[in-house]
Amino acid sequence: MNLFLFWAIALALVALTLAVVLWPLLRRADVAAPSEELAAAAVYRDQKRQLDADLASGAIDATEHGIGVAELAQRLGVELGGPAAPPPRSGIARIAAAFAAVAIIPAAAIVLYLALGTPDALRAVPAHAERPTDAQIVGMVETLAQKMKANPADPQGWRLLGRSYRALGRFGEASEAYAQAAQHGADDAELYAEWAQTVALGQNGMTGEPEALARKALDRDAHNLNAKALLATAAYEHKDYDRALALWREVQAELPPGSENATQVATAIERIERARTDAGGGREAGGKPGNATRASAAGAAAPGAATAAGTATATGASAAADSATTSTTPGAQSAIAGRVELAPALASRVTPGDTLFVYARASTGPRMPLAIVRRTAADLPLEFRLDDSMGMGGGPRLSSAAAVIIEARISRSGQATPQPGDLTGHSGEVRPGTSGVRVVIDQIMP
Repeated sequence: MNLFLFWAIALALVALTLAVVLWPLLRRADVAAPSEELAAAAVYRDQKRQLDADLASGAIDATEHGIGVAELAQRLGVELGGPAAPPPRSGIARIAAAFAAVAIIPAAAIVLYLALGTPDALRAVPAHAERPTDAQIVGMVETLAQKMKANPADPQGWRLLGRSYRALGRFGEASEAYAQAAQHGADDAELYAEWAQTVALGQNGMTGEPEALARKALDRDAHNLNAKALLATAAYEHKDYDRALALWREVQAELPPGSENATQVATAIERIERARTDAGGGREAGGKPGNATRASAAGAAAPGAATAAGTATATGASAAADSATTSTTPGAQSAIAGRVELAPALASRVTPGDTLFVYARASTGPRMPLAIVRRTAADLPLEFRLDDSMGMGGGPRLSSAAAVIIEARISRSGQATPQPGDLTGHSGEVRPGTSGVRVVIDQIMP
């Protein structure tokens, strides 16, 4: 409620209460009210008439009528025989009582409200609720996992758990959850598309199991855009540009003409056609796409039910095409390049198979990565490059940030969510387009 309106209503109620209380205190003493006896008699006469009317209409019988009349007579006798009314107060006493009421009633109302009411409700409610911390999110996912162990026959619960694990970067556990969902009755195209994307993110490419899962999705729904986007990415990895173009054109036909997604897909198709021409009949221009770009394409291709398929396919197409035409990558001028090193003092805590994440996040605002690459500790020291094609599917881009911080983290568990014991390091604040950034991993997360 508006604060001004609340206090206006409250003051109006206090004023009304004072008026009711003060009127009998301040009215002139010589204006005599009807005596209590006459008033009581008038009330009982009305009640007697009502009893007579009920008897005449048949609402009550003669016995009930007699009992009612007897009760009225008894009550009237008690009132008329009660103590006499007190003598009227003097003018000074009435004025003193009025002043006391004016002082006490508002003060009592405020004290009672502060003690029994909800003053906090008057404070402005923030436009956005506080976002949960990483630890709270992990806790909620673990709670869901425990519920699924207690009730494993719920396929939708397994699907939700798979999406949750995937959002945390725990791709192996996410894949297992999707497998449980399929085992317990979920057999729709979107499930297999999400499952394919998850495995692709975990292995940094579409070859093998992800491609087979995407084909299962397309078998169940020949019009599933996420499945087509994934298979187009797989075709590009196999250097089958004709197949990739055919799939992207099918996706394009399903998108609203002139929409942002359709424009992005059209641009991607144009770039893949140029890459095919430059490859001279199959030789890939610009070299084989790196794992990070493949993961970005696969990750953007099928973000699941929470993201529109059009956005997913457009982003996936753009990522796949960009890896073949790095000179025309969107946001190439905003790319950040540099080197990640491991402090010698922490070398004994690292094994070559540990996962290495290098990512850029906005220096202010949400901590969601704007661009990310995933490698292993064996790649250190690592020369890295981050650009828009390495962003999260459908999320904000690196080129949209005014300033970012580059962070590097080594995770033995391979989880995207930071864990105690992870090794980490970060740069200072840099602007998109900066090169020569140096990040030293020299801290242990508590």
